[in-house]
Amino acid sequence: TTYTAEVNDRILADSTSGAFTITLPVNSSLLVNDTLQVIDVTSNFATNAVTLDRNGSLIQGDAENLDLDLNGASITLMYSGATYGWVIIGT
Repeated sequence: TTYTAEVNDRILADSTSGAFTITLPVNSSLLVNDTLQVIDVTSNFATNAVTLDRNGSLIQGDAENLDLDLNGASITLMYSGATYGWVIIGT
């Protein structure tokens, strides 16, 4: 299923049943240093990738969604402002 993330979410993602999308918080509501974390709780991302929909913000400075496709992945993102958007601060 799809999920719309909120600031400071810690998402235990279960992609056992299939790939799905997590939509990042809307750009207009973000403050610098807002964070969120996505964890592959069932180690299925390589089989069923989870897509982070950027929802108008950049991710690592790019205007592209981010596919999480590594089993057991855990990723922490922080909003850095309009220039780079969401940046990866931990894996």
